[in-house]
Amino acid sequence: MNTIPRNFRIAHGDTVNTVTPHAPQSLASRSDIQEFRSGTRRYLSGEWHEERWKTFRLRFGIYAQRQDGFYMVRAKLPGGRLGLDQARTVAGANRAWTGSDIHITTRQGLQFYFVPIENLGEIIETLGNGGVTTREASGNTFRATVACPLAGICPHEHVDAGQVAERLTTAWLRHPLVQHMPRKVKTAVAGCDRDCGGARSDDLAFVATVHEGRHGFQVFAGGGLGTRPARAVPVFDFVPEDELPAVQEALARLHHRFSNRANRNGSRIKFLVARFGAEDFALRLQAEFEKIRGLPHRPWAPLDWRTPEDGNITSPIFGDALAAQHDGGTAVAVSLPLGMIDSDRLDQLVDLAEGLGAREFRLGRDQNLLAVGFDLEQAKEFAGGVKAMGLEVGTVFGGQADLVACPGTSTCPIGITNSHALARAIHKDPGELAELPPVRIRVSGCHNSCGQHHLADIGLHGLAKKIEGRSVPHYQIHIGGGDGDAAAIATPGPVVPARSAKAVLTGIVAAWTGEREEGENVAAWHRRVGSGHIASIAASAAGDGGAPHWDIGGTSNFRPPATSHGECASEAVVAEHLADLAETARLDVIRALKAGELSQAIRFGQRSRLFAGRRLLAVLGLEPDTADDAAVVPGIRAKFGGDTALMGALENVERTEREAISPESLARLSEHLDHWLSSVNDTIERLLALSPPAIEASA
Repeated sequence: MNTIPRNFRIAHGDTVNTVTPHAPQSLASRSDIQEFRSGTRRYLSGEWHEERWKTFRLRFGIYAQRQDGFYMVRAKLPGGRLGLDQARTVAGANRAWTGSDIHITTRQGLQFYFVPIENLGEIIETLGNGGVTTREASGNTFRATVACPLAGICPHEHVDAGQVAERLTTAWLRHPLVQHMPRKVKTAVAGCDRDCGGARSDDLAFVATVHEGRHGFQVFAGGGLGTRPARAVPVFDFVPEDELPAVQEALARLHHRFSNRANRNGSRIKFLVARFGAEDFALRLQAEFEKIRGLPHRPWAPLDWRTPEDGNITSPIFGDALAAQHDGGTAVAVSLPLGMIDSDRLDQLVDLAEGLGAREFRLGRDQNLLAVGFDLEQAKEFAGGVKAMGLEVGTVFGGQADLVACPGTSTCPIGITNSHALARAIHKDPGELAELPPVRIRVSGCHNSCGQHHLADIGLHGLAKKIEGRSVPHYQIHIGGGDGDAAAIATPGPVVPARSAKAVLTGIVAAWTGEREEGENVAAWHRRVGSGHIASIAASAAGDGGAPHWDIGGTSNFRPPATSHGECASEAVVAEHLADLAETARLDVIRALKAGELSQAIRFGQRSRLFAGRRLLAVLGLEPDTADDAAVVPGIRAKFGGDTALMGALENVERTEREAISPESLARLSEHLDHWLSSVNDTIERLLALSPPAIEASA
């Protein structure tokens, strides 16, 4: 009686295979491949227009590229963990279906470029067959969950944060609650309070801790970079490990209820914190958590916790060539310049690592790679083999550490400057930087901070500045950022022409080197000398830059992008979020029944009925999100009274609600709701076949 039908209709009308609402999902699934190929056929046949195709493909990690006719595909790797067999799959998929190198991202994922539409289904299938998923690597959902690349091997950790990242990912993958949220949510897990993975710069962060002798996590929320960078604020001092998915659910529900769908650029969790204030936001999230924590949640096997080594031990650093593991093994860091590697070289790395007994690869947020599981002699042999391939071990080379860049205008439609070309120029010809102490340099092609310029010793982000009426490429300098437990957001500094950026960067590093006091890092030096001093250094180093209307690597006059809005910030078009919320509420009927909460099950059923009804009205452009609940059903009867099948499905739900006095009758309510949601979906599909859909109403 309390089981949920294995098939349900999702917003775009395909039927996919699912499981009970409290069972974890596998990362890769055949249903994803089938679903994607079906959606692609509908787009290519003209059944779906461009905006609907965009909303659909984003949930499969697919973005439009700057170059017409090509797409970028992103793979999602929880905690940055890449098995050796998975790495072979990645190399083969890239070789067969793309036109560029593989790119490691600052979110520990992988990106593939120059994929034509006819190859999209092929690359998703090839990756999926090898256990690598692109599902929800983009779109307004729970994005990649990141962790320190040393998770599971660091002597300081309480718990393996990478294992937690994978569990949190599979807990919500494909779940309707998180398919079309008002905006994306980025999650991070730290295995100790050192927070080497930079968790507190994300929307949601879990930091392992020990509280009154119990193992669990502190919870922070509302972090983020972009135009309004913010540090996450504390929400829970302690949550047991098995309740972490309930925290995620509470945040998603709060997000749906309060975030601004009319302006997706103002819909990240940090804007809710700003709207309510940190204390009120925390209270609201805590209250939402209390509402749903008693419902059945995903099964959670106990984690393996450990007592960290003495605090005086030297911490392994991801940038070190060799890092000692707490299990006695040794990890080796491999530098991949700007996070790029071709398929042949990745295959060579896999063969070398496997032959010497490595366990797996880890991807770092600094776009480099870690091979783990060697004994010391094997690690040394692996390091030698890496060098023989023309790569470096460790991440400090040519005067730079953590040289990170997003693709910028090389592929990104909303990039302003070619951040990748600037970083490549620094890497290939560091000049005076090669003789100076290493610093963390991070470059973004726009304000969105995909290169994480806010977290660098010295960061740069691209912008356009008018000079004599013409747009000229520039970079704003940022000074003194960092991650970890005492991380700070870098301070914005001077704006310099793109052609002068490398010279200005060199001038600032040289000044810090010559002026720093003992033990003084870039942030502390900046606080002491002040922003005026930095501006003076920049002005002196910039010169005229030469050809100011050309970007680095450019051969023609600069043109800024037509829009600064990423695809995920675009409007949805067929009220997909209402379909998701209707299906979620239907599944919640069963959860409430399992918890013995009959009155709560009835309320969930009513919400499911109303959400589906609001979607019907939304597609007609009637702005149902602002309508009173009591007006929804009369509105449906007024517009669709002649549709006997639809009205019959609605009446069955209403009658069952009135008669729902037992678990058996409430189980029937779930069945009738399933029919109602399917009928609504079929009606909407018929409407959309006759005319283009209205833009989704705001929440």
